[in-house]
Amino acid sequence: MKKISKVFILLISLFIVSCHDELSKVSNTNQPTPAALQGELGLTSFAKGGVYYNGFGGNGGGTAPAYYPTLDDGLGEGMLLIVYGLHDAMGDLIFIPWGNNDFKFADNPTSFTLDDNSVVPMPIGLSQPHELKLRNSRAYGPTNTMLLEWTYMYFMNNACNIILANVDGTTFTGDAATKKATLKAWAHFWKGYLYARLGNMYIAGLIVDTPGATNGNYVTNSDLLVESNKNYDAAITDLGSATDGPSYNFVMNGLIPGQCQAGKGGIPTQAQFIRNVNTMKARTALISKRLKDMTAADWTNITTLTTAGIKATDPVFVMKTTQDINHSYVDPQFSGVGSYTSGSGGTFYLSERLVQDMDTTNDTRYQNNINVLSSPVVNLRGRGLGFGTRFNLVDGGTSEDDGAVADGATPWVHVSDYGVDDIYMAGSFEENQLMLAEAKIHSGDIPGGLAIIDAVRAYQKAGLPALNSSTINTVPLAMEEIRKERRISLIFRGLGFYDARRMGITDDVSLGGGRAKAVVLSAATDGTTIVNKNAFINYNYLPYFDVPLNELDFNMNIGTVPVATNILK
Repeated sequence: MKKISKVFILLISLFIVSCHDELSKVSNTNQPTPAALQGELGLTSFAKGGVYYNGFGGNGGGTAPAYYPTLDDGLGEGMLLIVYGLHDAMGDLIFIPWGNNDFKFADNPTSFTLDDNSVVPMPIGLSQPHELKLRNSRAYGPTNTMLLEWTYMYFMNNACNIILANVDGTTFTGDAATKKATLKAWAHFWKGYLYARLGNMYIAGLIVDTPGATNGNYVTNSDLLVESNKNYDAAITDLGSATDGPSYNFVMNGLIPGQCQAGKGGIPTQAQFIRNVNTMKARTALISKRLKDMTAADWTNITTLTTAGIKATDPVFVMKTTQDINHSYVDPQFSGVGSYTSGSGGTFYLSERLVQDMDTTNDTRYQNNINVLSSPVVNLRGRGLGFGTRFNLVDGGTSEDDGAVADGATPWVHVSDYGVDDIYMAGSFEENQLMLAEAKIHSGDIPGGLAIIDAVRAYQKAGLPALNSSTINTVPLAMEEIRKERRISLIFRGLGFYDARRMGITDDVSLGGGRAKAVVLSAATDGTTIVNKNAFINYNYLPYFDVPLNELDFNMNIGTVPVATNILK
């Protein structure tokens, strides 16, 4: 087992504890006692843990509050490591060849056509859709790939429901109205977040607003996205009614762990919080539709939201490691996808296609973060040609080793230094600006969009020359710059699959999908490595996951909404 095995051992222990109710009743397992919610400090502490602990599984080694018994052994950094890693692997930014959670099937393309026109199929199964659907079963327990994100998001949803159910009955000191509004905004924001994630990953889901409850009224993923925006709008309304600055800051300081207030984190003002909401609404508007289906109204909406979105100096929501794990919400061993991609490999590996999309001569992000392996990895463990690379991610060392840490520039990850890396939980300035750039490009302002890409690169100290709007003068050419820049500047933020799906890249070749002119490693008969530079990859990935059978076996669908895709190529 590789380094990640500890996380999955913890996952298995979680499900052994709660297997008698499974997911249909999972909300009862983190139901706090009434005493835990008494008073504003108790409710605020619960609201913090409900997001950082229940929703993101952030405490892999610290002491959990008593009212999180099921998670006391921890899920590690589940969302930010396992789920974000899955998304970036299916987006071909990294690859994960291991059997843990059946990753070896989840990010395994159906076939590769190499430079000599030979076709190499997936060697360990038929296709990703076939293999993942086959394993969507309680028999596979927590290793069911389709189960992970569902679990974390409904854990978080129940916590948010508990906050909203108790806030009005809680006694507050000082400006009670502002403190209540702040807690409501917190709960509504994360409910907006979780419904957006569910709606963008599953064909159907549940809308549940009552603590400790569930229902069989499955709704479409489009309905989940409507519910997401409803909650985001409620958060904006709540923030608008929080009128007392000190009372607002007092609650927010109790909601965001101290170490997560460093770096790009911090306590956002009401206006800054609203800008974070707008960026997340823009993300939903962008990734929830196919690029070919976007309309002028969609691009206008994204322009409006991102213009009112996160600014360069705004605090955003990040996770941070801390050496003091007894008071942390992140075990220092589990510091996100980047830390598990560094070194000589062993857990996650950098994709050849990521490096292919970089300017390896001029981009300091390549020079400061990526190293050439002494021996290439090819078809690791015989599981497919997607599991090969000549590159690895450099560990940036300690904060004293470089001068670019404070402003969020390179290196990307510091495995050996606590609290340095900003592990993004939600939106960021770069993401906001690249969405605005894309909207400009599709609204007739290609030079304006390219200028924003240049600004994002400058913000990350990439050192690249400005893009030439005289030669990059069509939407397809400009979109190629967007595609590459989003992969590079937003790496390890769990957005890779969304982009590949909306651009049609992960579709089956029969639907126009796949990636042409791809760099793929293969082995010659004498064992030497062949670097194919004009390969074609037919990913053929599911666009949406089915509802996990771990849920449906105990909470059957009483409506007519499909809970499984009909894709099985």
